[in-house]
Amino acid sequence: MDAIEKIVEQILEKGQKEVSDLKKIELERIDQEYQEQVEALLLQESKLIEKNKEQTMKAFKQRSNRQQLEIKQATLNQKQAYLEQLFSEAIERMNHWTESEFQTFAKQIIAQLTIEGEAQLTLGAFSKGKLSDKWVLDHSSEKLKLTLDEEVIPNEGGFIIAKEGIEYNFLFASLAQEIQKMESFKLAKMLFQ
Repeated sequence: MDAIEKIVEQILEKGQKEVSDLKKIELERIDQEYQEQVEALLLQESKLIEKNKEQTMKAFKQRSNRQQLEIKQATLNQKQAYLEQLFSEAIERMNHWTESEFQTFAKQIIAQLTIEGEAQLTLGAFSKGKLSDKWVLDHSSEKLKLTLDEEVIPNEGGFIIAKEGIEYNFLFASLAQEIQKMESFKLAKMLFQ
């Protein structure tokens, strides 16, 4: 019986060794799979972190650019408002010119006109009384005979000279608007440097 027990013992030992070897192989396989999954998760996490970092930087740049544009726009609006105020104040000052100042202005304009014949001068309401029929007649030339219209242009300063349906506009608001269109860039550059 000794021989049978020895064979059984050898079979048991062989079985335990096989089980032990299988267990060892299976544990190694499980360990390797686990390591591969850990590495895959770490790689995925790294990619996710990088992607989030890129998105955050992109969002930051966009927000920064937007804020810079808003600041530039606000500054531009402020400058534009300042220029508007400047021109409004200039018009207001011109509307309050003395009779002498207004007559000097009108004299310079009339002297520069190249039109000939008869024309009508219509004052703005703020300039009413600063030119008389006699003054207009005295400042007419042989080529241009002006007459003063009794009607006035409401809420305006300056004047309009009309000849045969063509109007030459020297109203202060219109003159300021023309200067603003043509010179506002230069003025802004001078004022805001």
